[in-house]
Amino acid sequence: MYKKENGITLIILVITVMVLMVIAGVIIDSGLKSIKQAEQESLRTNMLLIQAAGKQYVENANFHIGTEEKSEEEKENIKNEDLKGTPTTDLPGGISLKEGEEAYSLSMDDMRDMGLSDEIVRTAEDYIIIYNIKNQSVDVIYKLGTIVNNEKVFSLSEMENK
Repeated sequence: MYKKENGITLIILVITVMVLMVIAGVIIDSGLKSIKQAEQESLRTNMLLIQAAGKQYVENANFHIGTEEKSEEEKENIKNEDLKGTPTTDLPGGISLKEGEEAYSLSMDDMRDMGLSDEIVRTAEDYIIIYNIKNQSVDVIYKLGTIVNNEKVFSLSEMENK
């Protein structure tokens, strides 16, 4: 007589492993999406902090230029004194400046002077700040770009519009 053996058959074991693999795949995919979303939120937060600090410098420059007539040389001197960064024309992703906008590359020292945290300061070379003194507006560009809704974006204003 044959004795019925109790235990797990090979088929049940294979099915169990396959179910566990499917569950692991779903969890890993979800985890990767969460990590990417957290990285984008961190980048956006850094850009907002740079923008907020930059607005202070735009307002100071606008105040010093004032409503009195000043020569272009005087205005340039005020900009050089009040605005942080080094003028640049090297903009990524086909971004072009609008009337009244000026782009500046930020150094680590510039970011420290702006009162930004060391975490942001370490990535200074990745950012360009665009000042518009007349409109008292500031935009921030992340040179490396990031993907938002399957589209590569470089500026804070592009990020917020997606």
